[in-house]
Amino acid sequence: MLIRDIYNKIFAETKEMEKNDHEISSELTTLFKDVDFQKVTYEEFTNLMCQACAIGERQGFVSGFRVFAKIMCEALA
Repeated sequence: MLIRDIYNKIFAETKEMEKNDHEISSELTTLFKDVDFQKVTYEEFTNLMCQACAIGERQGFVSGFRVFAKIMCEALA
């Protein structure tokens, strides 16, 4: 798919991607900060994983929109 190729060959190698990774890592660290994984129930663990996925999904949407905006600006220039 063309969009996946753009991501893999262009965006994944940028400083923006590095910034996104740090933002996601920071949010995940906060999410898991006080979790005792030795005592967490299956339901709690599942809930944490859903929250972690939502963090990644949100950041992916923001990043995707930024890339889209850059592509549109270049196309219109």
